[in-house]
Amino acid sequence: MQASENKKIEKKKSVNTEIANTKTGRHRIWLRVTSFAVVVVLLLIAAGKLCDPIRLGLQDSVSERERYLLHLLSEPEDMVDVAVLGDSESYTLVSTYQLWKDAGIASYIGGQSGQWIGESYFSLKKILKRQSPKVVILETNEFFSRGNASVIRDVAKSTQELARQTFPILKYHRFWKMEPADPKLQTTIFNGFELRAVVAPYTGGAYMHATEEKTPVTFITRYYLEKIKDLCDTHGAKLLLVTAPSPVNHTMQRHNEVQALADALAVPYLDLNLNTEELGIDWNLDTLDGGDHLNYTGCQKATAYLQQYMQAHYTLPDRRKDARYETWNERAEEFEKLLPKT
Repeated sequence: MQASENKKIEKKKSVNTEIANTKTGRHRIWLRVTSFAVVVVLLLIAAGKLCDPIRLGLQDSVSERERYLLHLLSEPEDMVDVAVLGDSESYTLVSTYQLWKDAGIASYIGGQSGQWIGESYFSLKKILKRQSPKVVILETNEFFSRGNASVIRDVAKSTQELARQTFPILKYHRFWKMEPADPKLQTTIFNGFELRAVVAPYTGGAYMHATEEKTPVTFITRYYLEKIKDLCDTHGAKLLLVTAPSPVNHTMQRHNEVQALADALAVPYLDLNLNTEELGIDWNLDTLDGGDHLNYTGCQKATAYLQQYMQAHYTLPDRRKDARYETWNERAEEFEKLLPKT
């Protein structure tokens, strides 16, 4: 009887020991996995800092898509009063040179070709760490870049973008191939505005046809637009939605959707496609690619309109005589040499 009890006790101890060993083994596995993950994350962060184009002084050696934003992020603190974000339409919507020469408005384009609104949000977060813009212009063509993507695809895109922003090495992993760019490159660009004087007419006729229909934006567009508005509110910046004249991209259905978004957020919205006659847009002369983007003359007209609007609605100081902006005046003089002779 005693022997039988001893066997039961020994068996129970053995089972308990096995359970304890199993738990210990699992803890060790989890510890190793966690430690490995932490090491990988730290290595990715360190690699991102090592290949930072700003730290390396290689802003002009990256792709044009990243170049303008990197230069904006390289500006000394509190220099920019108007920040412009959006896809390639933002490149040709605003002449930062014209705003500077005519009114001393310190503006900078931080848009990217094909920029989607998630990138705009993360770009604005970075900008606001160094700058205190009074106005943030968000060009709206990017609102429709996601098409009719599902929520799942939108979330996947957002997750991917978060990873790229958290670990810059995922964006700049070819940094070892970067070489110093031609020093003359920056003389052809003024604060993100590049001279594009090519003419390729649009001949498609009227394109803003009256309708009550809307082209809906996706869930993620609404989500990031609200976050951009919150960022602006937190930092004391005024958000201004603007749609560049573009018969290739814009429709009344898109206008109606953006107007509804603007109304819901209580932010102003300027759709320049509704008043191309007031702007003086001539589609035979003012587009560089058949109505997709404005060229230099078209941008001059859009900028004059936006300047008038901003001066009427916001307090934007004339910075031309401010000693801190001496290099801006020098860059403007160099840029002026490239302008078409009139």
